[in-house]
Amino acid sequence: MVNIVIAEFRKLKGSNIVWICLAGCFLMPVMSLFVGTSVTRPNAWMEYCTNSMWMSILLWWPCIFGLMGTYIFTRERIENTYKNLFIIPIGRVPLVLSKLFVLLIVILGITFLSYVLNIVGILIGVKFTLSEFVQGLGIYMSSGLLMFIAIFPVLLIALISQKGFLISVCVTFMYAFLSFIGIWSPVLSSVLPIVSILRICNNTSLSIDYSFPISVNLICMGLIGGISFAGIIYAAGKQEA
Repeated sequence: MVNIVIAEFRKLKGSNIVWICLAGCFLMPVMSLFVGTSVTRPNAWMEYCTNSMWMSILLWWPCIFGLMGTYIFTRERIENTYKNLFIIPIGRVPLVLSKLFVLLIVILGITFLSYVLNIVGILIGVKFTLSEFVQGLGIYMSSGLLMFIAIFPVLLIALISQKGFLISVCVTFMYAFLSFIGIWSPVLSSVLPIVSILRICNNTSLSIDYSFPISVNLICMGLIGGISFAGIIYAAGKQEA
């Protein structure tokens, strides 16, 4: 399985989708410079980072992570090289698990880079201590892990549609758009996984109303993520070469 993971990383090397994701890492911190924050407050670093984080979670990460996952799951089908994977003995489920692991590492890597790039905030006078930096890093990495779970439905659609890369891309953007408009609905805010990330990570940069307690957010994210994951494994086992 280690060899499969290494092979998946090699496939990503030099891919345009990787450059798009890396460009996105620089986009949100730069936008945060224009949003700005009060540099006179003692917790200015955390405020600055949470401002950057909500924009990433609602506006950017669902799109680039969804595209990345869709690309990873459909590339062989699009290029008609899927059958070649089974020239050597390799199970479909281990292959999918390897792809999920690669996607997780990529998401966490991009999340880490996005957080570190918040250092550009010093250009507008934002200061931070080591403890604040570590605290913010923990929050960011947690949000990245939750985002990985939140895009499972998109990955399931990508796997089922097989060569339907365009379909999966459309679903990705529709899912991101639904999550964005969901912040104005207390009910949707309590059940949509992407919006739930803000609440679970205690990001209060936006004033979002929720109809139910945070336990409902956790349950809904667990159910949607769990059902989607089970669907991914089932669909992988049933796919034909």
